[in-house]
Amino acid sequence: KLIHHRKETVARKGQNPSQQKGGHSSGSTENPPDAPEGMSKITPDPIPSLPDTASPDSNIYQVLTQHRRATPPAPEKLRDLHSISSTLQEMADITPRTVSTVSSTSTASLDTLYTGSSNSPEPQQSTATSSPSETPPPLPSRSTFTAPRYPTSIPLQADTSPVLSAQALGPSNQLQEATDNDLEVGSGLPRTPKEEAASPSESEAQQGKLAVSVPKTIGAELIELVRKNTNLSYELSRVAIGVTVGHIQSSVPAVMDVMEQILLSLVESKDLSAALPRGQVCQDEQRLEVIFTDLARHKNDSQQRSWALHEDESIISCYLEELLGILTDADPEVCKRMTKRNSFEPILSLIAYYQMEHRVTLRLFLLKCFGAMCNLDAAIISTLANSVLPMELARDMQADTKEHQKLCYSALLLTMIFSMGEPLPYHHYEHLNSTFIQFLLDVIEEGLSSDSTEQLPDLFTNVLLSFNLHILDDPVNIFKHQPQPPHSVVKFLQDVFADKDTARIFYRTDLMVMIDIIVRQISDLSPGEKIRMEYLSLMHAIMRSTDYICHQHRLPDLQVTFQRILAEEENDQSCQMDKLIIQEIYKEFPDFALENEL
Repeated sequence: KLIHHRKETVARKGQNPSQQKGGHSSGSTENPPDAPEGMSKITPDPIPSLPDTASPDSNIYQVLTQHRRATPPAPEKLRDLHSISSTLQEMADITPRTVSTVSSTSTASLDTLYTGSSNSPEPQQSTATSSPSETPPPLPSRSTFTAPRYPTSIPLQADTSPVLSAQALGPSNQLQEATDNDLEVGSGLPRTPKEEAASPSESEAQQGKLAVSVPKTIGAELIELVRKNTNLSYELSRVAIGVTVGHIQSSVPAVMDVMEQILLSLVESKDLSAALPRGQVCQDEQRLEVIFTDLARHKNDSQQRSWALHEDESIISCYLEELLGILTDADPEVCKRMTKRNSFEPILSLIAYYQMEHRVTLRLFLLKCFGAMCNLDAAIISTLANSVLPMELARDMQADTKEHQKLCYSALLLTMIFSMGEPLPYHHYEHLNSTFIQFLLDVIEEGLSSDSTEQLPDLFTNVLLSFNLHILDDPVNIFKHQPQPPHSVVKFLQDVFADKDTARIFYRTDLMVMIDIIVRQISDLSPGEKIRMEYLSLMHAIMRSTDYICHQHRLPDLQVTFQRILAEEENDQSCQMDKLIIQEIYKEFPDFALENEL
């Protein structure tokens, strides 16, 4: 038996020289001194199928635990091993190549484990053990291992089932399936009452709309933020927010209702300070409070010193410039409330400061501020008209004609103050007298050397027209409850043609042009309009103070218009006054009346 076993060992060594060289031999040989020549003691691995190969008492057999190389099995077990090997070979062919690569086990490695080398001249014999459970672990492949993009579960042994191979081929699909399953499981869980209350209803979710409560102060808060951070005016801030919110509303249907509420809040926030949340004050109101307080303090210092301290000019200029910007750009309601507080105390303080301040730069700023205040409310104009400001402006305009810019702003401010036709206090006529009117007429006729742009004649004409509104009572002003004054130009022309001496100022051609305008206005105006009565009174004055009876310009058109007005069925006071004026014209000039009207 020992000789036969040695022959098989020599044959096996000849078949696998590379394994012998790498230390994968199944035993080692030695030449003991008592052995015959050509013989050597063999130390093979313990073979479970050949128990009588080595006796328990011999110590010359050594087990190499480092290499688990099995000896050929007994001949009666070869059939079972071949059947197992063929079955594994078929299952390995079904498994895709990627699985064999990932698991570092190929079909070639399986053949190596269970069959002998193909270089052997003898029939191939299996080198595996008799039990599949004792199969050694696969040898690592030398091919480069590429880690998959997603972590996958790789079995230690090659799994050759088609289902697992498909999962290994598609890791992303496997993760997607797991995610979808998790979502489906989560969606099936019962929700708590709080979650049901917090989530929108199904109809709202389908429409893409969310029920959101928008604060009513959101419009005012947005205006305040935009104005504070961009220095835009109040109106431009409203426009900017409206355009932005409107574009979002049309572009994002899901927030359409929310944007609609913001737009409504933007429209309803008329008073910025009152529309802001309680406790929040707008920046413009805070700055007006500071400016009015500091300017009043500077005014009191000037009264105590009785002389101008030029070091404070830059500070006061900064205050007045900021005040002008706020009065022009801020919310008018905020400015109106701040200027009218304590019976117009801030305005009266600035008027007193203007009266004692003689520096041109500061007076220019004050004139501009007064003009901006006139645009806020009619009550502010009444306060200015009843103060000493009109007398101071009239005196300064006549005294200092070299400062062209100050003269222009003074004339413009006087026009604003007189434009409402409000009667002036009696002591105002000490300065607003015939000397002042003559000064205005001289500048209108001849101009001033300092007026290189020729702006003063037009500005002074406006002063004269506005000042004339309260000199004479309008004889046809029936509606006392109406605050609107008569048209200043018509009223002025009525006063001019009230006397023949002043009526001679107009040339005949200019007079005919004026009559054309009057006839067109009387024909176009509707019954009941007050301005038609004023044009009829003007035409009556022209007939009496000029030679109209000689040229009778547009008389046929006037006769037709007069006849239509007399035939009107309206019985209100305005129409009755129109008919009364026409009847007075026919009484004074009977030749102008038609035969059926006599």
